[in-house]
Amino acid sequence: MRTPIQIRDEYIDSLSHIRTAYNKVCSEVGRGHLFTFPDVHKLSEGLFISALTYWEAFCKDLITIDLATSPSSILANDIKSFKSKNSPFRLAERMLNHPDHPEKFVEWSSYEALESRANEFLGANHRFNLPNATKQDLAKLKKIRNAIAPKSDKAWESSPKLRTQPFNLTGKQCRGVTPGRFIYSHKWQNNTVMITSLNVLENAARTLVP
Repeated sequence: MRTPIQIRDEYIDSLSHIRTAYNKVCSEVGRGHLFTFPDVHKLSEGLFISALTYWEAFCKDLITIDLATSPSSILANDIKSFKSKNSPFRLAERMLNHPDHPEKFVEWSSYEALESRANEFLGANHRFNLPNATKQDLAKLKKIRNAIAPKSDKAWESSPKLRTQPFNLTGKQCRGVTPGRFIYSHKWQNNTVMITSLNVLENAARTLVP
């Protein structure tokens, strides 16, 4: 079984690959280059979704390991002896997965739900209690993700979060901008939304696994 540090490093490697791919795409956009702006908007959506998908897998793998190995977890408290060294990991996966897995699955995109599950399964002082500012940023990423897949134009255009700090879009701008264009063009913390999103995810991963 991989260690938390190995899981973190694999995820950060994925983010580095996404950054590299994104920079390559950005360098080839515009007149006389390989991609049009609609092309790069669509590609930005795909890379953003990839970063969030790997984040969800990172969180799932991390809480599974903690449930299997942490002395304060309900699994360790209830079972003192296992048949084999891999037994706690298999049991942890069964506890955290949907009962009908793999046909049905647990939603991992909500960090609030993840923290709630950590509270239930891992006891006090678990690693998943991120700073509020980080959790608020992750909630923003989920909003963008939901505008891409599953696509929800109504939720995107009516979102009050886009009209306040840190994005400050007007109602007209919300109607006129696609999620991909927003990710590629709009600024957040002096970078594009794409770059800041990748930074938020990497910082969160490094906070969860120092």
